[in-house]
Amino acid sequence: MEARTKIWCDEDEHKLFEYYVDFNEWLDSEEGATLRAANKVDGISVPSKAFYAGDKEAYDQAFREYRKDRRHEVLNERYLCDQFTDNHWFERNLHRFDQLVDQLEAGNVVPFIGAGLSVAGGFPTWANHLSSQGRTAGIDAAHTEEMLARGEYEAVIAEIEASRGRDVFTQEIRDVFSRTGTITDATLLVTELFTDTVITTNYDRLIEQAFDTGAKNAFQVINGLNALAEPNTDRVSIIKLHGDIKTPGQCVLSKNQYDYAYGNGGIDLTRTIPKLLEYYYKNSSLLFLGCSLNNDRTVHVFRAIKQGIEQKYGDIVIPQHFAIEQAPETEQELVARNEYLLRLGITAIWFEKGQYEYVEGMLRLARNELRYRGVMPGRSKGTIAPPRDPPKGKSGVAEQVKVVIEHLKQAWLSIIGRATAMH
Repeated sequence: MEARTKIWCDEDEHKLFEYYVDFNEWLDSEEGATLRAANKVDGISVPSKAFYAGDKEAYDQAFREYRKDRRHEVLNERYLCDQFTDNHWFERNLHRFDQLVDQLEAGNVVPFIGAGLSVAGGFPTWANHLSSQGRTAGIDAAHTEEMLARGEYEAVIAEIEASRGRDVFTQEIRDVFSRTGTITDATLLVTELFTDTVITTNYDRLIEQAFDTGAKNAFQVINGLNALAEPNTDRVSIIKLHGDIKTPGQCVLSKNQYDYAYGNGGIDLTRTIPKLLEYYYKNSSLLFLGCSLNNDRTVHVFRAIKQGIEQKYGDIVIPQHFAIEQAPETEQELVARNEYLLRLGITAIWFEKGQYEYVEGMLRLARNELRYRGVMPGRSKGTIAPPRDPPKGKSGVAEQVKVVIEHLKQAWLSIIGRATAMH
Protein backbone atom coordinates (compact mmCIF):
# COMPACT_ATOMS: atom_id res chain seq x y z
CA MET A 1 0.00 0.00 0.00
CA GLU A 2 1.31 3.42 -0.91
CA ALA A 3 1.99 5.78 1.95
CA ARG A 4 -0.52 8.63 2.05
CA THR A 5 1.03 11.92 0.92
CA LYS A 6 1.06 14.46 3.72
CA ILE A 7 -0.95 17.58 3.04
CA TRP A 8 -0.83 21.01 4.64
CA CYS A 9 -3.58 20.20 7.16
CA ASP A 10 -1.32 17.46 8.58
CA GLU A 11 1.82 19.55 8.72
CA ASP A 12 0.16 22.73 9.96
CA GLU A 13 -2.51 21.16 12.17
CA HIS A 14 -5.44 22.21 9.99
CA LYS A 15 -7.83 20.52 12.41
CA LEU A 16 -6.89 23.12 15.00
CA PHE A 17 -7.68 25.84 12.48
CA GLU A 18 -11.26 24.58 12.41
CA TYR A 19 -11.58 25.11 16.17
CA TYR A 20 -11.35 28.87 15.65
CA VAL A 21 -14.22 29.18 13.19
CA ASP A 22 -15.68 32.33 14.78
CA PHE A 23 -12.31 34.14 14.64
CA ASN A 24 -11.75 32.99 11.06
CA GLU A 25 -15.18 34.24 9.99
CA TRP A 26 -14.50 37.58 11.67
CA LEU A 27 -11.08 37.83 10.04
CA ASP A 28 -12.56 37.12 6.59
CA SER A 29 -15.34 39.71 7.08
CA GLU A 30 -15.25 43.49 6.68
CA GLU A 31 -14.47 43.85 10.39
CA GLY A 32 -11.14 42.06 9.92
CA ALA A 33 -9.96 44.24 7.03
CA THR A 34 -7.40 46.16 9.07
CA LEU A 35 -5.84 42.98 10.46
CA ARG A 36 -5.78 41.36 7.02
CA ALA A 37 -4.02 44.39 5.52
CA ALA A 38 -1.50 44.53 8.35
CA ASN A 39 -0.58 40.88 7.77
CA LYS A 40 -0.65 41.11 3.95
CA VAL A 41 -3.39 38.52 3.38
CA ASP A 42 -6.08 40.89 2.10
CA GLY A 43 -7.36 40.01 -1.36
CA ILE A 44 -6.66 36.27 -0.96
CA SER A 45 -9.66 33.99 -1.44
CA VAL A 46 -9.59 32.69 2.16
CA PRO A 47 -7.43 35.14 4.12
CA SER A 48 -7.80 33.38 7.48
CA LYS A 49 -6.45 30.11 6.11
CA ALA A 50 -3.56 31.85 4.40
CA PHE A 51 -2.77 33.76 7.61
CA TYR A 52 -2.85 30.53 9.68
CA ALA A 53 -0.63 28.63 7.26
CA GLY A 54 1.76 31.50 6.53
CA ASP A 55 2.44 32.94 9.98
CA LYS A 56 1.06 30.78 12.79
CA GLU A 57 2.71 32.85 15.52
CA ALA A 58 1.12 36.09 14.29
CA TYR A 59 -2.21 34.27 13.81
CA ASP A 60 -2.12 33.02 17.43
CA GLN A 61 -1.33 36.49 18.76
CA ALA A 62 -4.20 38.02 16.77
CA PHE A 63 -6.53 35.30 17.99
CA ARG A 64 -5.61 35.92 21.64
CA GLU A 65 -6.41 39.61 21.27
CA TYR A 66 -9.68 38.83 19.50
CA ARG A 67 -10.67 36.31 22.19
CA LYS A 68 -9.91 38.74 25.02
CA ASP A 69 -11.91 41.52 23.33
CA ARG A 70 -14.93 39.26 22.81
CA ARG A 71 -14.86 37.92 26.36
CA HIS A 72 -14.65 41.40 27.84
CA GLU A 73 -17.41 42.72 25.61
CA VAL A 74 -19.87 39.85 26.11
CA LEU A 75 -19.20 39.55 29.85
CA ASN A 76 -20.11 43.23 30.29
CA GLU A 77 -16.77 44.74 31.29
CA ARG A 78 -17.70 48.29 30.33
CA TYR A 79 -21.10 48.28 32.04
CA LEU A 80 -20.05 46.51 35.25
CA CYS A 81 -16.93 48.64 35.68
CA ASP A 82 -18.80 51.90 35.00
CA GLN A 83 -21.89 51.04 37.03
CA PHE A 84 -20.04 49.71 40.08
CA THR A 85 -16.91 51.94 39.88
CA ASP A 86 -14.25 49.23 39.39
CA ASN A 87 -13.66 45.75 37.96
CA HIS A 88 -14.78 43.77 41.03
CA TRP A 89 -18.01 42.36 39.55
CA PHE A 90 -16.55 42.03 36.07
CA GLU A 91 -13.77 39.81 37.44
CA ARG A 92 -16.48 37.70 39.10
CA ASN A 93 -18.11 37.35 35.69
CA LEU A 94 -14.86 36.17 34.09
CA HIS A 95 -14.23 33.53 36.75
CA ARG A 96 -17.82 32.32 36.87
CA PHE A 97 -18.11 32.09 33.11
CA ASP A 98 -14.99 29.91 32.99
CA GLN A 99 -16.50 27.74 35.73
CA LEU A 100 -19.60 27.30 33.56
CA VAL A 101 -17.50 26.37 30.53
CA ASP A 102 -15.63 23.81 32.65
CA GLN A 103 -18.95 22.16 33.50
CA LEU A 104 -20.06 22.32 29.87
CA GLU A 105 -16.82 20.66 28.81
CA ALA A 106 -17.42 17.89 31.36
CA GLY A 107 -20.92 17.33 29.93
CA ASN A 108 -22.59 18.09 33.26
CA VAL A 109 -24.88 20.99 32.32
CA VAL A 110 -28.66 20.73 31.88
CA PRO A 111 -30.47 23.92 30.78
CA PHE A 112 -33.52 25.05 32.75
CA ILE A 113 -35.49 27.39 30.51
CA GLY A 114 -38.05 29.95 31.66
CA ALA A 115 -40.44 32.31 29.91
CA GLY A 116 -37.80 35.01 29.45
CA LEU A 117 -36.09 33.01 26.70
CA SER A 118 -39.32 32.89 24.68
CA VAL A 119 -39.97 36.64 24.74
CA ALA A 120 -37.82 37.32 21.66
CA GLY A 121 -39.72 34.49 19.96
CA GLY A 122 -42.97 36.44 20.27
CA PHE A 123 -44.34 35.18 23.58
CA PRO A 124 -45.07 37.20 26.73
CA THR A 125 -43.38 36.87 30.08
CA TRP A 126 -45.50 34.96 32.59
CA ALA A 127 -46.24 38.18 34.49
CA ASN A 128 -47.40 39.95 31.33
CA HIS A 129 -49.51 36.98 30.36
CA LEU A 130 -51.25 36.94 33.74
CA SER A 131 -51.90 40.66 33.37
CA SER A 132 -53.66 39.94 30.06
CA GLN A 133 -55.48 37.02 31.68
CA GLY A 134 -56.82 39.42 34.30
CA ARG A 135 -58.17 41.72 31.61
CA THR A 136 -59.88 38.86 29.76
CA ALA A 137 -61.46 37.83 33.08
CA GLY A 138 -62.63 41.40 33.75
CA ILE A 139 -60.53 41.86 36.91
CA ASP A 140 -59.46 45.38 37.85
CA ALA A 141 -56.08 46.01 36.22
CA ALA A 142 -54.61 47.90 39.19
CA HIS A 143 -55.54 45.03 41.51
CA THR A 144 -53.91 42.48 39.21
CA GLU A 145 -50.73 44.53 38.90
CA GLU A 146 -50.49 44.89 42.68
CA MET A 147 -50.61 41.10 43.12
CA LEU A 148 -48.08 40.55 40.35
CA ALA A 149 -45.72 43.13 41.87
CA ARG A 150 -45.81 41.11 45.09
CA GLY A 151 -45.02 37.92 43.17
CA GLU A 152 -48.46 36.46 43.92
CA TYR A 153 -48.84 34.75 40.56
CA GLU A 154 -50.80 31.79 41.86
CA ALA A 155 -53.20 34.15 43.65
CA VAL A 156 -53.94 35.87 40.33
CA ILE A 157 -54.70 32.50 38.75
CA ALA A 158 -56.93 31.51 41.67
CA GLU A 159 -58.88 34.77 41.43
CA ILE A 160 -59.41 34.38 37.68
CA GLU A 161 -60.67 30.84 38.15
CA ALA A 162 -62.89 31.82 41.06
CA SER A 163 -64.56 34.61 39.08
CA ARG A 164 -64.66 33.16 35.55
CA GLY A 165 -63.85 29.47 35.82
CA ARG A 166 -60.94 27.32 34.66
CA ASP A 167 -62.19 27.17 31.06
CA VAL A 168 -61.58 30.90 30.59
CA PHE A 169 -58.05 30.61 31.95
CA THR A 170 -57.26 27.52 29.87
CA GLN A 171 -58.55 29.08 26.63
CA GLU A 172 -56.39 32.15 27.19
CA ILE A 173 -53.36 29.88 27.65
CA ARG A 174 -54.25 28.12 24.40
CA ASP A 175 -54.76 31.41 22.52
CA VAL A 176 -51.37 32.77 23.50
CA PHE A 177 -49.03 29.79 23.65
CA SER A 178 -50.24 27.31 21.02
CA ARG A 179 -49.19 29.43 18.04
CA THR A 180 -45.91 29.08 16.19
CA GLY A 181 -43.20 31.38 17.51
CA THR A 182 -40.08 32.81 15.90
CA ILE A 183 -37.01 30.67 16.51
CA THR A 184 -34.31 32.90 17.96
CA ASP A 185 -30.54 32.57 17.82
CA ALA A 186 -30.50 31.99 21.58
CA THR A 187 -32.89 29.06 21.23
CA LEU A 188 -30.83 27.61 18.36
CA LEU A 189 -27.71 27.85 20.52
CA VAL A 190 -29.52 25.84 23.19
CA THR A 191 -30.09 23.07 20.62
CA GLU A 192 -26.42 23.21 19.65
CA LEU A 193 -25.04 23.14 23.18
CA PHE A 194 -27.45 20.61 24.69
CA THR A 195 -28.39 17.38 22.95
CA ASP A 196 -29.44 15.26 25.90
CA THR A 197 -31.95 16.90 28.26
CA VAL A 198 -33.70 20.27 28.41
CA ILE A 199 -36.01 21.28 31.26
CA THR A 200 -38.58 24.05 30.88
CA THR A 201 -41.57 25.54 32.67
CA ASN A 202 -42.84 27.05 29.40
CA TYR A 203 -46.11 26.05 27.78
CA ASP A 204 -45.13 27.28 24.28
CA ARG A 205 -43.45 24.98 21.76
CA LEU A 206 -40.53 27.19 20.75
CA ILE A 207 -37.94 24.69 22.00
CA GLU A 208 -39.62 21.87 20.10
CA GLN A 209 -39.60 24.01 16.94
CA ALA A 210 -35.86 24.59 17.32
CA PHE A 211 -35.09 20.89 17.83
CA ASP A 212 -37.36 19.86 14.94
CA THR A 213 -34.74 19.42 12.22
CA GLY A 214 -36.92 17.13 10.12
CA ALA A 215 -35.25 13.99 11.39
CA LYS A 216 -37.68 11.34 12.57
CA ASN A 217 -38.03 11.12 16.36
CA ALA A 218 -35.36 13.77 16.97
CA PHE A 219 -36.78 14.59 20.39
CA GLN A 220 -39.35 13.48 22.92
CA VAL A 221 -41.60 15.72 25.01
CA ILE A 222 -42.04 14.51 28.58
CA ASN A 223 -44.77 15.91 30.82
CA GLY A 224 -43.38 16.79 34.25
CA LEU A 225 -46.16 14.82 35.94
CA ASN A 226 -44.99 11.69 34.10
CA ALA A 227 -41.27 12.46 34.08
CA LEU A 228 -40.19 9.48 36.16
CA ALA A 229 -41.05 7.14 33.29
CA GLU A 230 -38.03 5.66 31.52
CA PRO A 231 -36.87 8.02 28.72
CA ASN A 232 -35.70 7.04 25.26
CA THR A 233 -31.97 7.69 25.50
CA ASP A 234 -31.60 8.00 21.71
CA ARG A 235 -33.58 11.24 21.62
CA VAL A 236 -33.32 14.68 23.15
CA SER A 237 -35.62 14.77 26.18
CA ILE A 238 -37.60 18.01 26.52
CA ILE A 239 -39.07 17.88 30.02
CA LYS A 240 -42.01 20.28 30.27
CA LEU A 241 -42.48 20.53 34.01
CA HIS A 242 -45.94 22.06 33.87
CA GLY A 243 -47.21 20.32 30.76
CA ASP A 244 -47.53 20.78 27.00
CA ILE A 245 -50.00 23.23 25.46
CA LYS A 246 -51.00 20.50 22.96
CA THR A 247 -52.78 18.83 25.91
CA PRO A 248 -53.92 21.73 28.14
CA GLY A 249 -55.99 19.32 30.24
CA GLN A 250 -52.69 17.86 31.51
CA CYS A 251 -51.04 21.21 32.25
CA VAL A 252 -50.34 22.49 35.75
CA LEU A 253 -52.28 25.75 35.68
CA SER A 254 -54.40 26.40 38.76
CA LYS A 255 -53.35 26.80 42.39
CA ASN A 256 -55.00 23.48 43.20
CA GLN A 257 -52.96 21.82 40.47
CA TYR A 258 -49.76 23.43 41.76
CA ASP A 259 -50.65 22.15 45.23
CA TYR A 260 -51.15 18.67 43.81
CA ALA A 261 -47.90 18.78 41.81
CA TYR A 262 -45.65 20.31 44.50
CA GLY A 263 -47.40 19.75 47.83
CA ASN A 264 -50.17 21.52 49.71
CA GLY A 265 -48.94 23.74 52.53
CA GLY A 266 -45.27 23.11 51.75
CA ILE A 267 -42.95 21.32 49.34
CA ASP A 268 -43.42 17.55 49.26
CA LEU A 269 -40.22 16.03 47.85
CA THR A 270 -41.99 12.70 47.29
CA ARG A 271 -44.19 14.23 44.56
CA THR A 272 -43.13 13.58 40.97
CA ILE A 273 -42.01 17.08 39.94
CA PRO A 274 -40.04 17.85 43.15
CA LYS A 275 -38.46 14.40 42.95
CA LEU A 276 -37.40 15.06 39.35
CA LEU A 277 -35.97 18.47 40.25
CA GLU A 278 -34.13 16.92 43.19
CA TYR A 279 -32.52 14.40 40.88
CA TYR A 280 -31.17 17.04 38.49
CA TYR A 281 -30.22 19.45 41.29
CA LYS A 282 -28.08 16.77 42.94
CA ASN A 283 -26.59 15.22 39.83
CA SER A 284 -26.20 17.96 37.20
CA SER A 285 -25.19 21.57 36.88
CA LEU A 286 -28.37 23.41 36.00
CA LEU A 287 -28.13 26.51 33.81
CA PHE A 288 -31.09 28.84 34.32
CA LEU A 289 -32.01 30.85 31.23
CA GLY A 290 -34.91 33.30 31.19
CA CYS A 291 -35.97 32.37 34.73
CA SER A 292 -37.05 34.95 37.31
CA LEU A 293 -35.91 32.73 40.22
CA ASN A 294 -38.12 34.60 42.65
CA ASN A 295 -41.09 33.46 44.69
CA ASP A 296 -42.22 30.42 42.69
CA ARG A 297 -42.63 26.74 43.44
CA THR A 298 -39.47 25.59 41.67
CA VAL A 299 -37.38 27.96 43.80
CA HIS A 300 -39.09 26.60 46.92
CA VAL A 301 -38.14 23.10 45.77
CA PHE A 302 -34.47 23.99 45.25
CA ARG A 303 -34.34 25.69 48.65
CA ALA A 304 -35.85 22.63 50.33
CA ILE A 305 -33.44 20.29 48.53
CA LYS A 306 -30.37 22.34 49.49
CA GLN A 307 -31.47 22.62 53.11
CA GLY A 308 -32.11 18.87 53.20
CA ILE A 309 -28.63 18.10 51.84
CA GLU A 310 -26.99 20.43 54.36
CA GLN A 311 -28.93 18.94 57.27
CA LYS A 312 -28.18 15.39 56.17
CA TYR A 313 -24.58 15.67 55.00
CA GLY A 314 -23.28 18.91 56.49
CA ASP A 315 -20.75 20.94 54.54
CA ILE A 316 -20.63 18.70 51.50
CA VAL A 317 -20.04 19.94 47.97
CA ILE A 318 -23.07 19.86 45.67
CA PRO A 319 -22.99 20.51 41.91
CA GLN A 320 -22.55 24.16 40.97
CA HIS A 321 -25.60 25.67 39.28
CA PHE A 322 -25.61 28.81 37.12
CA ALA A 323 -27.92 31.58 35.97
CA ILE A 324 -27.37 34.19 33.29
CA GLU A 325 -28.97 37.04 35.18
CA GLN A 326 -29.58 40.74 34.66
CA ALA A 327 -27.74 42.79 37.26
CA PRO A 328 -29.59 45.05 39.70
CA GLU A 329 -28.70 48.70 39.22
CA THR A 330 -27.24 49.41 42.66
CA GLU A 331 -24.40 47.56 44.35
CA GLN A 332 -26.47 47.04 47.48
CA GLU A 333 -29.15 45.28 45.45
CA LEU A 334 -26.51 43.32 43.53
CA VAL A 335 -24.88 42.10 46.75
CA ALA A 336 -28.28 41.00 48.07
CA ARG A 337 -29.26 39.25 44.84
CA ASN A 338 -25.89 37.53 44.65
CA GLU A 339 -26.36 36.20 48.19
CA TYR A 340 -29.96 35.13 47.51
CA LEU A 341 -28.96 33.06 44.49
CA LEU A 342 -25.90 31.51 46.15
CA ARG A 343 -28.09 30.40 49.06
CA LEU A 344 -30.01 28.44 46.43
CA GLY A 345 -26.73 27.00 45.12
CA ILE A 346 -26.87 29.18 41.99
CA THR A 347 -23.90 31.17 40.66
CA ALA A 348 -24.96 34.26 38.68
CA ILE A 349 -23.23 35.61 35.58
CA TRP A 350 -24.39 39.21 35.26
CA PHE A 351 -25.44 41.38 32.32
CA GLU A 352 -26.81 44.90 32.06
CA LYS A 353 -30.47 45.14 33.06
CA GLY A 354 -32.81 44.91 30.08
CA GLN A 355 -30.06 44.06 27.57
CA TYR A 356 -31.24 40.51 26.89
CA GLU A 357 -29.09 40.11 23.77
CA TYR A 358 -26.26 39.28 26.18
CA VAL A 359 -27.93 35.95 26.96
CA GLU A 360 -27.42 34.92 23.35
CA GLY A 361 -23.94 36.44 23.41
CA MET A 362 -22.90 34.41 26.44
CA LEU A 363 -24.26 31.17 24.98
CA ARG A 364 -22.38 31.87 21.75
CA LEU A 365 -19.22 32.70 23.68
CA ALA A 366 -19.56 29.45 25.64
CA ARG A 367 -19.88 27.49 22.41
CA ASN A 368 -16.77 29.18 20.99
CA GLU A 369 -14.78 28.61 24.19
CA LEU A 370 -15.62 24.92 23.97
CA ARG A 371 -14.38 24.85 20.40
CA TYR A 372 -11.11 26.48 21.46
CA ARG A 373 -10.68 23.59 23.88
CA GLY A 374 -11.24 21.09 21.09
CA VAL A 375 -14.72 20.12 22.33
CA MET A 376 -17.65 19.94 19.95
CA PRO A 377 -20.76 21.29 21.72
CA GLY A 378 -23.53 18.80 22.42
CA ARG A 379 -21.38 16.04 23.86
CA SER A 380 -23.36 14.55 26.72
CA LYS A 381 -22.25 12.80 29.83
CA GLY A 382 -24.23 10.22 31.80
CA THR A 383 -25.92 11.62 34.88
CA ILE A 384 -25.12 10.36 38.33
CA ALA A 385 -27.02 8.99 41.29
CA PRO A 386 -27.77 11.10 44.37
CA PRO A 387 -25.87 10.58 47.61
CA ARG A 388 -27.13 8.10 50.19
CA ASP A 389 -26.83 8.00 53.95
CA PRO A 390 -23.34 7.18 55.29
CA PRO A 391 -22.89 3.56 56.50
CA LYS A 392 -23.66 2.95 60.15
CA GLY A 393 -20.71 3.41 62.43
CA LYS A 394 -19.03 5.92 60.13
CA SER A 395 -19.27 9.67 60.23
CA GLY A 396 -17.50 12.79 59.11
CA VAL A 397 -17.17 14.53 55.78
CA ALA A 398 -14.43 12.20 54.52
CA GLU A 399 -16.63 9.12 54.92
CA GLN A 400 -19.58 10.96 53.38
CA VAL A 401 -17.47 11.90 50.38
CA LYS A 402 -16.44 8.26 49.97
CA VAL A 403 -20.08 7.26 49.92
CA VAL A 404 -20.89 9.91 47.34
CA ILE A 405 -17.99 8.89 45.10
CA GLU A 406 -19.02 5.26 45.28
CA HIS A 407 -22.54 6.04 44.17
CA LEU A 408 -21.44 8.34 41.34
CA LYS A 409 -20.95 5.10 39.40
CA GLN A 410 -24.66 4.35 39.24
CA ALA A 411 -26.45 5.14 35.99
CA TRP A 412 -29.55 7.16 35.10
CA LEU A 413 -31.84 4.23 34.40
CA SER A 414 -31.22 2.60 37.75
CA ILE A 415 -32.10 5.75 39.69
CA ILE A 416 -35.16 6.33 37.57
CA GLY A 417 -36.21 2.77 38.17
CA ARG A 418 -35.88 3.17 41.92
CA ALA A 419 -37.66 6.52 41.84
CA THR A 420 -40.53 5.05 39.85
CA ALA A 421 -40.87 2.19 42.29
CA MET A 422 -41.00 4.64 45.20
CA HIS A 423 -43.61 6.69 43.39
